[in-house]
Amino acid sequence: MKKTKKTEGRAKKSKKREKRKELKKEIKPEITQEISEELKKEIKPKIIEEVSEELKEDNIRPKKVRETKKKLKEEKIKPGIIYADEKLSEETKPETIENISREQKKIYIGTILKNKVLIFNKSGAEEVYDLGCFGKIIDDKNELSLEESLLLMKRNRLKVFKDEQELDGEEFYKYACSLDEEFPWKYTVYEDLRNRGLLVRTGFKFGTHFRVYSRGVKLKRGPKTLREHTKWIVHAIPENYTCSFPELSRAVRLAHNIRAKMLWSLVDEEGDVTYYEIMRKTP
Repeated sequence: MKKTKKTEGRAKKSKKREKRKELKKEIKPEITQEISEELKKEIKPKIIEEVSEELKEDNIRPKKVRETKKKLKEEKIKPGIIYADEKLSEETKPETIENISREQKKIYIGTILKNKVLIFNKSGAEEVYDLGCFGKIIDDKNELSLEESLLLMKRNRLKVFKDEQELDGEEFYKYACSLDEEFPWKYTVYEDLRNRGLLVRTGFKFGTHFRVYSRGVKLKRGPKTLREHTKWIVHAIPENYTCSFPELSRAVRLAHNIRAKMLWSLVDEEGDVTYYEIMRKTP
């Protein structure tokens, strides 16, 4: 009896296996394909749009953009900079742009006449004056002093000719020294004052070397404001200069009469300038 039960159980199991095989054969790949297509239809494009909007809100950008940003940071390239001259290539540096602007500065022509340098061109004469009140315009020409001329030559704004021959800076300096023994320290003081941004004019009518105005003052004809009046009277002297007390007193009294301060500018052997103010006090 036991043997018969075991055989029956085995027969049942074998039947189940055969049924499973038959079921598998009945499920064809066509049915699976139809199911997958139905699933695709159920996934609507709205879901994709919502996902893309969320990505935009989170500022999630493609990998390529991130990589280019990293490269720019490593190379220290600023994409927002655009140079003034569009014709220049991207490799052009600011130093070369500065050199080009210097080369484009207009250079004027002057002719020596004794102790003056004249610019005969009317437009050029006015333009040189407007550079910083250089010279004095008389009869449509500009008369420059020796100090003004040398400074403009150093700044590459003026070329000076004598007997139709151009003079360089050293030649002009020797020529000026031959005319004026005080030129070496006068020019040193004049250049120092101009480099400080001050307006410097001749002080001949006051018996001194220079009269000096505040920064930003531009001389004009007609009545002047208090700021446009002479602020300092400057007299240049060498380090070994000696003078009498009456000479000092006359200089100070003259400065006070025109509501200005008297400065003595001492130039040492190294070319450094020291300014001394001398005041008159009354009891």
